[in-house]
Amino acid sequence: MNAILRVLLCVWLALQAEQAVSQEYDHLFTPFTPSHYSQNELRFLQLGLALEGHYDGLLDGAWGRISNTAITRYARDTFDEAPLEIHAALIAYLAADFLERDGWEIRYYDSLGLSFLIPTRALIEAQSTPNLLNYEHSKSSLNYSIGFRDLRKAEALHEYAYRFHAGPNPIYTVRKQGMAITSATNASGQTLYVRSLFWQGQWSTLMISAERQDAALLAAVAASIATEKYAQLYVPRGGYLFSIAATAADLLDAAEWDGQETAVVTPPRSSEEASDGSSSGTGFIVSDAGHVLTNAHVVEGCNSLEVNGMPAELITVSTSFDLALVQSSDSLGTQIAPFSPSTARLNQDVIVVGYPLAGLLGGVNVTRGAVSSVTGLGGEETTMQISAPVQPGNSGGPVLSDTGAVLGVVVSKLDAMVVADAIGDIPQNINFAIRGEAARLFLSLNSVTPVMSDIISPLSPIELAEQATKFTVFITCD
Repeated sequence: MNAILRVLLCVWLALQAEQAVSQEYDHLFTPFTPSHYSQNELRFLQLGLALEGHYDGLLDGAWGRISNTAITRYARDTFDEAPLEIHAALIAYLAADFLERDGWEIRYYDSLGLSFLIPTRALIEAQSTPNLLNYEHSKSSLNYSIGFRDLRKAEALHEYAYRFHAGPNPIYTVRKQGMAITSATNASGQTLYVRSLFWQGQWSTLMISAERQDAALLAAVAASIATEKYAQLYVPRGGYLFSIAATAADLLDAAEWDGQETAVVTPPRSSEEASDGSSSGTGFIVSDAGHVLTNAHVVEGCNSLEVNGMPAELITVSTSFDLALVQSSDSLGTQIAPFSPSTARLNQDVIVVGYPLAGLLGGVNVTRGAVSSVTGLGGEETTMQISAPVQPGNSGGPVLSDTGAVLGVVVSKLDAMVVADAIGDIPQNINFAIRGEAARLFLSLNSVTPVMSDIISPLSPIELAEQATKFTVFITCD
């Protein structure tokens, strides 16, 4: 998100410097004002702040000292400045991406008298223990336990939390008529949250726990617990937060690369420039509706498009990230490229899949390499550097982890001849990819929900190639 904000700031300042019409974007960079937002919008922002580890209150939309402190910390720690309205848009994108990832919803359970967040697409039943039903989030250390007990047994669960606690901070407790909360952290950073409620003549208890690395996720789930039957988290269409997010998206579309690529970076665009101006590139399937992600420069100036030989339509283009979304009217198959839930790491092994030099090689090609730098040319933060060889035609192809998850999108290569003229040496395998986080944001802004990978164990090289070729496609431009 930091890189995205920098792009937005640069474009806004450039528009002002050129005396372009930028008034429509000015309010994005004014101080954050809670009174502009509805209660539902503020609840949504509280969720995003909780996920970032800055908010530990209730998701109730009541914006007070705790909420103000949370957004101030977020803005200071992430952007080193006071909170602006655009920060609210970025927080909203973060929360929306979280909710979509595993189908997170607030569900009400009448037997408990409580509603709380659960991952509807990633919740699995675990082995039950005496008097407790246990469930696990398949992609984190988050666990849920539910029990129905008399007062004495409910008190025993809270006493267990007291014994569990060994952290440096005091144990957190709330005791009211018919309700008890205990939150404890042990020496290794594991958190245990216990909430009991006298409901329908008995004591019901919800216990949630998570390891240190998932503390923010647990905090978000704990903050969502309420007795409301129909509590939901959403951004009202037409509201102020929706408007801020839409304006930020418009500004992203107005962004242009700052020109540093043109000097020494060449997009590996066309596998074969024919006399009629046709060219080709690579893309990969991102939805079961036939959406394909590729580079904007692959589809630039096309009168017609084909994906795997079938007619396709250009849906939208973002020049800021050099990404484009196309859609085929015919079936492309059921295999959808899964995105990695984590960011690319330095020296991580990667493979690149694509259709380079199609006129010469004539088929899909797989190359191997590593993440050479987590930033792009000159420290640019929306791209990363990879050592996997790319050629003309690789543009728009996926950069995959060893589990087959998308870490990025191939976008450009260093122009070896230009660099050789400048420094007297020929660089080897210096290529660039758009980071997966930017690609996911682009899809989300265009109503395509990225599929997130749940594979943990590495695939064999053969399995990896077989899976990748099922969602990697050949794009031709006429």
